Amino acid sequence: AAAAYSTPTAYASGGPSFGIPPTPTAKPSGAASSGTKGTGPHQGTLKSLSDKNGYGFIDCEETWAQYQRDVYVGQKELPEGAKVLDRLKFTVSVNSKGHPKAEKVSILSSGG
Repeated sequence: AAAAYSTPTAYASGGPSFGIPPTPTAKPSGAASSGTKGTGPHQGTLKSLSDKNGYGFIDCEETWAQYQRDVYVGQKELPEGAKVLDRLKFTVSVNSKGHPKAEKVSILSSGG
């Protein structure tokens, strides 16, 4: 019966949230969680594109200042015909790791 009290790690894997203050129902606007509302629109240049995997990265000074990294753009968000050096317009959401990810991407002008 004493074993129930000797396993404090049990709570770390999804057990009761003792010691964690209750949180209000509204999340703060800066919360970095999956599904965070997008910011933008932003403009940037398609910096790289993986032919093998279909994703790329967008170079944008505005988002770099906020996240210190390029913006990931997945294959399904990338407009058809997009090429490296194209100018893109996009909004940004944050993935589960807190990294920026492009959404609602469109081509502004061809850079190639």
